[in-house]
Amino acid sequence: MKRNLLITAMVAAVPASALAGPEMYGKMHLSIDKVTDYPSSLIGDTLSDAASVSLPDQWQVQSNNSRIGIRGVDPLYNRDLKAIYQVEVGVDADGDGSQTFSTRNTFLGLDTPAGKFFAGKYDSVVKQAEMKQDQFNDTVGDINSIFLTQNRNSNTLNWVSPAFGVLTVKAQLAPGEGDADANDTKDGLADTLGLSVEFSQDVLVGALAYESSYFDSTTFGSLVDVDALRGTIGVNLDDGVQVGAIVEMVSLEPSGGGGDADVLSWMVSGKVGVNDRLDLKAQGGMLDSSDLDSEITVISAGADYKLGKTTKVYGVLSVSDAQIDFLPLDESGNALSFGMIHSF
Repeated sequence: MKRNLLITAMVAAVPASALAGPEMYGKMHLSIDKVTDYPSSLIGDTLSDAASVSLPDQWQVQSNNSRIGIRGVDPLYNRDLKAIYQVEVGVDADGDGSQTFSTRNTFLGLDTPAGKFFAGKYDSVVKQAEMKQDQFNDTVGDINSIFLTQNRNSNTLNWVSPAFGVLTVKAQLAPGEGDADANDTKDGLADTLGLSVEFSQDVLVGALAYESSYFDSTTFGSLVDVDALRGTIGVNLDDGVQVGAIVEMVSLEPSGGGGDADVLSWMVSGKVGVNDRLDLKAQGGMLDSSDLDSEITVISAGADYKLGKTTKVYGVLSVSDAQIDFLPLDESGNALSFGMIHSF
């Protein structure tokens, strides 16, 4: 009896973090969609490769960023340090992709008194500055259709500061590892460089983020340097009421010179909790660029209904208007989606 009590006392004295193993988590998200001339990710695809762009008119079953992952925090010999790690892969749950699995946020690093330092593939600081204000994230109404910088960057080095009161600072850099065209070679340590400040206090959240990066474009025939600045604000009120807004300014500069372009994107969103299980949502936004002779407007409305603590079903209706003169393209579209999400 005394031996059992001693063992119990010894186990209780060990920090829980020292006993915890890696955590497995994930999300399955499938939907049935009817899309008609709807501009999902249109502007980003157009700038990368205009020849590949199409606006389908079809029914489709979609795996909306379904994922599975393993993550953990392990204490080290130095009590001020912890190892942090995560392996997260996207799952092609509908089976129509070229890859069953794809790399999502995956990293290895240290949690220190000076903040978290880690390396791997990770969301850009501008994408993180979305601050969950996209009410239709990972659905047909996702802001990917009107924002250019929803990127997950490869080869990144990251720092997340300790909380300075209500503020958190984030930094990210990534080498280009030899990406090149006839006019430019990306071989530095910080060919992608991002910095953000995030704010969170009571009912108010906000962020200001900047990133200097690039992408390879067959449309421009060269690498294109990108400077992006994003501001976000959100208010979370009682009774499940949320309102938010994002504004983003992007400057594009092809390495070959000429064709520089500025792009402005904005979005406003809102959600109302009717009861503990039903939420009603609405969102509207626009991308506008006179330099690219492009304008895309998307308005969405929908509802979420909780079936359990980690399971919900939803419906989304989106309408759009897309005009891109250099394609040329001038289409009004719509999308109707019914989906189910289960997190574990």
